[in-house]
Amino acid sequence: MSASRHLSNSVGILYPDDLTLLKGIYDDICLQWGLHCGSAAAEDVARAMMNLFGQGVSEEAEIRQSLDLYLGRKYADGEHLRMAG
Repeated sequence: MSASRHLSNSVGILYPDDLTLLKGIYDDICLQWGLHCGSAAAEDVARAMMNLFGQGVSEEAEIRQSLDLYLGRKYADGEHLRMAG
């Protein structure tokens, strides 16, 4: 990936471009981790992503890295992901 994109600077307010970027991150993370959209684990990803945004994290790379770390800790053995869907 080239330069990291970032969300708007308005903490707590999502604009259409922000939603598009967040949806892309969500889809990529779910695919990468083998999560089924709508599963409990995928909902965790969405919730964590919105929490990051609400805390002012707006860089795409930082959001992705934080979500990878979160999932790595939550599902350290990897097996829970397959059963979370």
